[in-house]
Amino acid sequence: MLNRKYAMVTIPGDVKISDHSETVQANTVNWAQEFNLSPFFKPLKWYNHARFGLQAAREYPFASLEHITLAGELLTWLFTVDDSCDRGSEDKIRAVQMTAQLDVFISILQGRIYQGNGHLELALGNIVSKMRSICSDRPFLYQQFSTHVEDYLTECKLEIRMQLHRHQVSIDDYYRERPFTGFYIMFPLVAMFAGLRIPQEVYTHPVVKRIELELNLLGCLSNDLHSISREAALEEAGFNLILIAKREYNLTMDDAIDFVSSEHQRHLQEFETARTLLPDFGDRINTQLAKYIAGVYQIVRGYDDWAVLDTGRYS
Repeated sequence: MLNRKYAMVTIPGDVKISDHSETVQANTVNWAQEFNLSPFFKPLKWYNHARFGLQAAREYPFASLEHITLAGELLTWLFTVDDSCDRGSEDKIRAVQMTAQLDVFISILQGRIYQGNGHLELALGNIVSKMRSICSDRPFLYQQFSTHVEDYLTECKLEIRMQLHRHQVSIDDYYRERPFTGFYIMFPLVAMFAGLRIPQEVYTHPVVKRIELELNLLGCLSNDLHSISREAALEEAGFNLILIAKREYNLTMDDAIDFVSSEHQRHLQEFETARTLLPDFGDRINTQLAKYIAGVYQIVRGYDDWAVLDTGRYS
């Protein structure tokens, strides 16, 4: 459905939330203070209002308190970084500094021991340590998580360069690059938290990767619709398909919103089609894979509910 006030679309499904939601929210805000993300990057009220712990409770409603809290910490870190990169469109000096900092984040993910006192760097090191511990016997999952975060950070650098050089993104650019800044990072957590033991060759099967891509795009497109008011106000627009289509196709804002809403519906159908193409991996793996796909789907649905129903973050 499309609501002009919030420009919202969502995917079908029941609203779900963990029984631990209030505790997770409190834990997440405390973590932001522990690593001085508040007040160094944003005031405490920003983290309280953003409710990243509640977002985690919606995206992983059946995980343990410990695991949902970790997801909330990761979301807190990611949104803090994302906001810092967005501000680069208005502060060119900060944009250059942020590019160098993104390289430090990548080195931490790759195993470098960080010796400095940077708040975001220390917070990321804390997350990495916990992630490695959870999947110490399933290293492929950490490898996937690390790769997705690195891809996201690399894409942040690309977006900063585009902002600095006023590069206009095309629709083709969007579909090639946007998924890296989307929801992939959160997908391996489904298997980590549920203790799934799916073989690597199943995770990398073309149909499974297609399902992940379609779900990622569904989340990205809904995010574009939710965040249009905020992103339209930036000095240099980034990867928002509404603004890209508006310029490329010479559309009105309402027509561009309709276009993206239609794209969301198209990719929802692509996801449903891809599910019918899954091969038979055997009963045990099929059961675990179904849990994984349902968990990834819930991440996108949970995000939708958090962004619009819980926080009105982008309204």
